[in-house]
Amino acid sequence: GDLILVEAGDRIPADGRLVKVVQLTTQEAALTGESTPISKILGPILEQEVTLADRKNMVFMGTSVAGGKGHFIVTETGIQTEFGKIASLLQERKEEKTPLQV
Repeated sequence: GDLILVEAGDRIPADGRLVKVVQLTTQEAALTGESTPISKILGPILEQEVTLADRKNMVFMGTSVAGGKGHFIVTETGIQTEFGKIASLLQERKEEKTPLQV
C-alpha cells in the first residue's frame, strides 16, 4: 500500500498500480521480452484476460523507467511480484532436475 514516485532512470522496486503518470514509459524487456519502452496509462483495463505486457496501468519490479515519471501504489513485493513468480517457477524446475543426495 506504499505510494512510490519513480522517474527516468529509476528501477521499479515492487509491482504496483499507477495512480499518476506524466509521459511515463518503462523498459520491460527483462520481464516481457518487449524490446521497446511501454507507454503507461491510468485507469482500468477492461479486457477479462490481459497479458502481462498489456497491463499498461501497472508497473513491475525489476523493470526500469525509460522516461517521464509517475506515482504508484505497491500491490506486491518480493516473491509475490511477477518477477518473483518466475523465479519461483525456475527454482522448482531446478529442484526437479537435481539428483537425490545419498
